Amino acid sequence: MALTAATFAATTFDYLVAGGGTAGLTLAARLTENPAITVGVIEAGVDRSNDPKVLTPGLATSMWENPNYDWIFKTVPQQPNGRVVAHPRGKLLGGSSAINLNLWTHASQKDIDDWGTLGNNGWSWADLAPYYKISENYLSPSASITDEEGINFIEPSCHGEGGPVQNKFPPFYSDFYDAWSPTFANLNLSVKGDPKCGLGLGGASTLVSFNEANARSYAGNTYYPLSAGRSNLKVLTNAVVATISFQADKDPSGNLIARGLTFTSSGETYTVNASREVLITAGTFQSPQLLELSGVGSRAILNRYNIPVLYDNPAVGENLQDHLLVPLGFEAAQGESTQEAFRNLMLVQQALELYADNHTGPFAASTPTAYLSYQQLLDTLIHSEHPPLPRSPTSQIASSLSQGLNQQYQLTLNKLFNASEATAQILFIPGGTTPSDVSNTATFLKTDLPGNFFTLFGVLEHPFSRGSVHITSANPNDKPAVDPKYLSHPYDIIIISTIALHMQALARTQPLANHLAASGTILQPGFPASLSLNNVGDFVRNSYASEYHPLGTCAMAPRGASSANDTSSGGNGVGGGVVDDRLRVWGTANVRVVDASVAPLMVRGNLASLVYAIAEKGADLIEQDRAARELWSQLSEGGRT
Repeated sequence: MALTAATFAATTFDYLVAGGGTAGLTLAARLTENPAITVGVIEAGVDRSNDPKVLTPGLATSMWENPNYDWIFKTVPQQPNGRVVAHPRGKLLGGSSAINLNLWTHASQKDIDDWGTLGNNGWSWADLAPYYKISENYLSPSASITDEEGINFIEPSCHGEGGPVQNKFPPFYSDFYDAWSPTFANLNLSVKGDPKCGLGLGGASTLVSFNEANARSYAGNTYYPLSAGRSNLKVLTNAVVATISFQADKDPSGNLIARGLTFTSSGETYTVNASREVLITAGTFQSPQLLELSGVGSRAILNRYNIPVLYDNPAVGENLQDHLLVPLGFEAAQGESTQEAFRNLMLVQQALELYADNHTGPFAASTPTAYLSYQQLLDTLIHSEHPPLPRSPTSQIASSLSQGLNQQYQLTLNKLFNASEATAQILFIPGGTTPSDVSNTATFLKTDLPGNFFTLFGVLEHPFSRGSVHITSANPNDKPAVDPKYLSHPYDIIIISTIALHMQALARTQPLANHLAASGTILQPGFPASLSLNNVGDFVRNSYASEYHPLGTCAMAPRGASSANDTSSGGNGVGGGVVDDRLRVWGTANVRVVDASVAPLMVRGNLASLVYAIAEKGADLIEQDRAARELWSQLSEGGRT
């Protein structure tokens, strides 16, 4: 019998999970390993684990801008030119792990160590690395792929075996992919070290979250099947969480006590109770939204929408960070195969049949990547092309910064000038783009121009700009205002300009240049004829997009004390955190946030592997605290007898 909203609401669970995405399904699978623990998950989307669009890697972008798969978030118009940037977010079981581009990349060791430096005990690379490993099952490449693609940098001890999410190297390689590693070698930028170990820089083949059949491996078809048959787990789909419901009284320390969640399903509103904890796994945009709708957030914002203030914390929704991306398009050499060929529907059908029959071909392709330090970027440019950096990251912005943001800036500055840390990620698609359509992901990653094209993407890995996510009304169905404040810090403009100039030099380097028209000197129409210090700043301001990696809006940090940290009311930056280092929401006794929003500081690379690791660690923290409370209860009972 299908689970109904009424039946779900009539059940009291030990733990309630708000959001059945990447983190939510990971938590559910791990917590229900204990048969005595009951877990209820509420998800707005449905299970699409048998959907070819989800499973076929090359169909990922066909789900973007489709409300059956995607929340279809957009930023508010960005200063100074009103640019609106789309942000696809997964609206189905498995969340964004079901619609992303499958890149299986990892933070650096210093990225995670910096979280601990910000005052979070138990959060270092040494602490988190085991959780990366238990989440994955690495499938090693064949000898032929290892030789052909130069995959000689793998350190087996850094990779997990037997975990739920499978990852491997892709089975299909274009001429552009084959040229990638040799091109970086010719720039003296070969990969040094295994990036999975959190140390490697350089250009190389990149792991993807594919299973043995070269289909997407994601939370919905890995973690969820582990737990779906357990009687102690109930997953309600097509239901939207509205608020956290709190008891009228508080605990002895004055903390709010959550008793459950309110949610809507088929136009009806329900309340479901939790006897232990409420776990928020709604993601970087919707986790702070849920807290604010529930009365936890900035007093100024809550008062604006007549929401009773239960706990005033102006850090909620602040500290938004994202990977800024800039495309640089080129004309492909005559005869090169690019995605423009798929304007011919017969070729599309042939490629789909090849994938269906042999699980290979263009629909099983991916992109390699490169991590490069700032010095490595500069080394590819002549000295006259080096954009000058200001003396201090705070020198050209408001001086009224919180202590927390100053510390973040210092850590980010240290990485910028650390020769072992990535400032940029470089990748490509074998086709053109339309940068003017950045507000629509369905059209941004393609072009209607005649011809065949190739696009390099340069990504700013550790931005200095900080934005916010805040509610726009008291209605849970109204999307929050997403304001990344892209390029609001002058360092970001200078660094992303350097990345763009590097990409121009990269395209003119052999053997990649052999596959581009006129050896990489002819750009796609609509791009400048060439980039220089004179035009690169304007170019990036009018061409940037996002790599769709937002984090930080429920930052893990010590408790704050000053509303001056609230940028929505005139401050600048972050002061205190939203959750502590056990992921408990400050001001509450039994609410946690467990997703990318808790990351206090941006990391290099794509975020899926990081979210799995955070959720795996979060599950351990929850279980440790449960066991400690039960032990304390037993000792207390024993003391009274």
